[in-house]
Amino acid sequence: MQHHYTNDSKQTWWKWGNPEKSFHLKNDFPKLAVFLEEKWNKKLNEDFYLPDRITQLNSSSYSIDEWKQIFPNLRPDQISIASEDRIQYALGKSYRNSLQILTNEKIIAPDVIVFPEHTNEVAYILEQANHHKINITTYSGGTNVTGALDIENPLITCCVNMKKMNQLLHIDTVSQTATFQAGIYGPALEEILNNRGYTLGHFPQSFEFSTLGGWLATRSAGQESGLYGKIEDMVLGLKVATPNGIVEQFSFPRHASGIDVFQLFIGSEGTLGIITEAKMKTHPLPKSKKWVVGIFKSYEDGADALRQMIQSGIHPSISRLSDVQETKMLSLLSKEESKGFAKISKKIMKLYLKNTGYREPCLLMMQFSIKNYADEIASRVAKEFIKAKNGFNLPSASASNWHKNRFALPYMRETLIQNRILIDMFETVTYWNNLIPLYHQVKDSLKNNTDYFDKGGIIFCHISHIYETGASLYFTLMAPQQKDDEILQWENIKSIISNTIIKQGGAISHHHGVGKDHRKWYLQQLSPKTKKLLNAIKAELDPNNIMNSGKLFEPSIKDAQLHSLYPIV
Repeated sequence: MQHHYTNDSKQTWWKWGNPEKSFHLKNDFPKLAVFLEEKWNKKLNEDFYLPDRITQLNSSSYSIDEWKQIFPNLRPDQISIASEDRIQYALGKSYRNSLQILTNEKIIAPDVIVFPEHTNEVAYILEQANHHKINITTYSGGTNVTGALDIENPLITCCVNMKKMNQLLHIDTVSQTATFQAGIYGPALEEILNNRGYTLGHFPQSFEFSTLGGWLATRSAGQESGLYGKIEDMVLGLKVATPNGIVEQFSFPRHASGIDVFQLFIGSEGTLGIITEAKMKTHPLPKSKKWVVGIFKSYEDGADALRQMIQSGIHPSISRLSDVQETKMLSLLSKEESKGFAKISKKIMKLYLKNTGYREPCLLMMQFSIKNYADEIASRVAKEFIKAKNGFNLPSASASNWHKNRFALPYMRETLIQNRILIDMFETVTYWNNLIPLYHQVKDSLKNNTDYFDKGGIIFCHISHIYETGASLYFTLMAPQQKDDEILQWENIKSIISNTIIKQGGAISHHHGVGKDHRKWYLQQLSPKTKKLLNAIKAELDPNNIMNSGKLFEPSIKDAQLHSLYPIV
């Protein structure tokens, strides 16, 4: 069975999301705008004009007729060297990518874009690219923030755009599984399942503009991972096209029949092959959702409450514990002030909390998906864990502002960058006994090794994606950009924080992936034997090293001299 669903990203090539939904700081978040202008003595200017970058593009290495000779089995409408397409699919959405655009740095675009419609076409494209020694990148939603889509100059590159591979292939409502083509966008996938009473339960912040294949290739985590797990917990089987053929394996609910080969491709970021189809677990839609909100006098108290709660078997779908600084920042995101009785009540509550020791509180927001009476009880028990750690329970409506804006916050990031403000995120995961020490070590590393705070830099953090054994720390940094040294400023900060995370026992990424930006630190965490094993797998599946060259693997992998122009035969 094939369900036909048409979707396409509305993102502009140079910024996040649908331009019709862009934020204007002073109109949409006036309190935040005032705070930033006063803190940095900086006038925000949102009349931004994009420089013309299309005329600066590198030219395609071959003509359209030559590309048609390389891919003769594709229709003409499946091959494009149009400048508009090449620049649209040239970059992801990392901070470095934004700087490349805004500081007029050279952009290396793919030489050609191809649009396959089924697995055999993807396999054919890779076979031809392997023969001609052409580098391959895979573009789904283009929301990657770690440089996984960046092209190394001067590689001849074919971008395989997956947007036409967006169909539901099969659904089994008895077993609660669904098989999709990997290019399907999050909203389309959820609409198909919701119409049948189901959900995948995967809602990353990039949800509106990211795809199933992208989630799998980067080992993604959604905001409701506390209930549904990360993407690797949801997948039952994959079909993958590689330069050396198609890889697939029978799927089972659980088994002891040897090694699950498809697990090799989860988190592989397009370096081994292209995920074309995925069989996924689905779940009945919850009857309702309930928020539990509280504040704590310290970050340590809040973290301990979360740990004890999850280890006792209480699993909220969303957990987000903000430190003091992030709690303050969240208070600046509301657009309107309270009026009348609501304003008086709010003032009384603030005064009460201040007088009882909550002068600089840490905010905890948890969402429970209510499927049955047991879930109702779990949400009530969660409130007791807040009280047990000297926390104070707030009305559930306190989470409404964050929940309303949770998929829209990346728009604000773009607006800040346009105002020449450094804003980037660093996330990691570690065990509970190391969580708070690592949190402090990251902040101390900035304080002791840079003038970041002296120049008005801000860092804030939340704990999310909690597990019985540990949790994720998600840091956000904001500071005025150093004019003419924007890239160097970011690289220095990133290097200090990443070195600290690795040294202090954190993973280099919990859910954003590795890409170009994290590759150095990812390789540091691999043993020589692990590298040798991965290199052997790479050599078997991708003998000419054409798959997303420069990502995950060391440069010593067989160099195919991809930049050389091979004759068309």
